[in-house]
Amino acid sequence: MAVWSEVRWGSLTDDRRLDAEHYQPDYLRRAAAIGRLRHKPLCQVADVSDGNHVSIAEAFAESGVRYLRGKDLSDFFISDADPVYIPHDTYEAIKRSHMYPGDVLLGVVATIGTVSLVDDRFGQLTGNCKIAIVRPKEVEPEFLAAFFLSSIGQGELQRRARGTVQTGVILPDLKALPVPLLPETTRASVAQRIKAAYAKQTESKEALAEAESLLVSALWLNKLDLTPHLFYERSYKDTTDAGRLDAEYFQPPKWRVLGALAKLPGRPVGEQYRSVRSLWQPDKAAPGVRVRNYDLTDALNPFLDESLEPTEAGEIGSTKKRLQAGDVVVSRLRSYLREIAVVLPSGNVPLVGSSEFIVLRPRADAMKPEALLIFLRSLCVQTVLKWCQDGSNHPRFHENEILRLRVPQVVEDAQDGLAELVRKSIAARREARRLLNEAKALVEDAILSPTGAGR
Repeated sequence: MAVWSEVRWGSLTDDRRLDAEHYQPDYLRRAAAIGRLRHKPLCQVADVSDGNHVSIAEAFAESGVRYLRGKDLSDFFISDADPVYIPHDTYEAIKRSHMYPGDVLLGVVATIGTVSLVDDRFGQLTGNCKIAIVRPKEVEPEFLAAFFLSSIGQGELQRRARGTVQTGVILPDLKALPVPLLPETTRASVAQRIKAAYAKQTESKEALAEAESLLVSALWLNKLDLTPHLFYERSYKDTTDAGRLDAEYFQPPKWRVLGALAKLPGRPVGEQYRSVRSLWQPDKAAPGVRVRNYDLTDALNPFLDESLEPTEAGEIGSTKKRLQAGDVVVSRLRSYLREIAVVLPSGNVPLVGSSEFIVLRPRADAMKPEALLIFLRSLCVQTVLKWCQDGSNHPRFHENEILRLRVPQVVEDAQDGLAELVRKSIAARREARRLLNEAKALVEDAILSPTGAGR
């Protein structure tokens, strides 16, 4: 739908932008609201720089100093779903991009507007140039993060985006972004909620980690050598039985896991869960229908819930799979990222997801979805899936590789404890989100309030 907006030449912004998107009415309305308050450009309330501009992908390692990319930023917190590391000497060579507790990190290229706070759990930290490093010197980092993530801050960031193939916010534009200097009491309330949210988010992660530790203790598989081999031999019969000739499929660590599982009493996933392939076509949906449309990366968090805003069917351009509460979804792409999640109840909004999801729906006598989630996310299962993939540009594994995986009886015996810990994690995560939403709402209300509460 077209939106009409007229701006006089004398009202152009200082950078003399002429692109229509920069002057959308909603952007102008929110900028005017900030303008009515006491405010300063970002460069006066914080030091602003960005991450490393030199390619160091060849230095990525399994351990060392954490190296952040744009996709590692999420709502206030740094994601640990797919970490990469660099050696300490490489870290020392890129001092200008070092990040410290209290820094606010902003996604400024491609994933514009993602925000994370740096906390003290990282001894050393750095990242690439898709991340801006904002180091507050006049306002609280929690308040600044809440402002950036509020609808007003997001609008200010998106308004400053430039480019066509890959959009981004350049540092001079970011430094000029206006920051409202809200009353100290308001900023303190915002900071208090975000600190409480962080505590809840930590509680959620700890509950999930406890569930994973409980599973490892039950399986006794943590002693297996999962180191990949450079060379190994298999018989011709093995290749004909598997119908595969690619060397990766026969990696010894995978077969060590499968051999260990075979020795334990249990039953295959396929006896407890069935693969559901029900498709949803957006072009056949009734007018005005809205759905929650989950992408593969949404499953980096182990729960798909109502935090994802519904999307109109007309805005979705490809076939999706139908989902329902209680399903366990597994990305058959990039298995090593553990894109596996339980689908949670989401009101009356229909649920759909990427066609690359394997959708597992419990049978009548199935173990609890939360227990299956922890089992599939475990290192031993991830090792199997990693070496079951085929293809080059987009490696995938077949759903049968999961359906025939043997789930040891000890996992079913521990399912009540596993499910309780997962539900505890879910509850803490929801409370964290509630507190974060309150913090953003406080910022928005203070800026937009007609009573001048933000003055």
